[in-house]
Amino acid sequence: MSFVGSYSYSLDAKGRVFIPAKFREDLGSEFYITRKHEPYLSIYTANDWEDFVKSIQDLPESIAAELQDYFLGAAQKCNPDGSGRIILDKKLMSHAKIDKNIVFVGAGKQIKIWAEEVWNEREASRDLERIRDLMRQYNL
Repeated sequence: MSFVGSYSYSLDAKGRVFIPAKFREDLGSEFYITRKHEPYLSIYTANDWEDFVKSIQDLPESIAAELQDYFLGAAQKCNPDGSGRIILDKKLMSHAKIDKNIVFVGAGKQIKIWAEEVWNEREASRDLERIRDLMRQYNL
């Protein structure tokens, strides 16, 4: 499974947002959202979440504790309603600077959730020459 594509949605009046239909089946009925080091959120399937948690737990305790506090302490377990909607945690929304409009971006084993304004700025400032150099460097 590999999540690809980007989809724009808006929070409704009750603070709910639809999970893109293209992602729903692969996410399943339970998935996890957490913050990242940049101003976006990541969605993991239940299985990939377990792998992520295990990879942190396998680290030396002093390092694992800090990462557990940051990623696991902020995580949200999600079970979409019958229409495929969830309510994002307010702390997570604040971290990602989400107000109303959201972009879901497929990123392989995870889905990134960006505030639309932040995503648009990121896209506008993308360094295509650097991307070309990286592709050459790694034979992609």
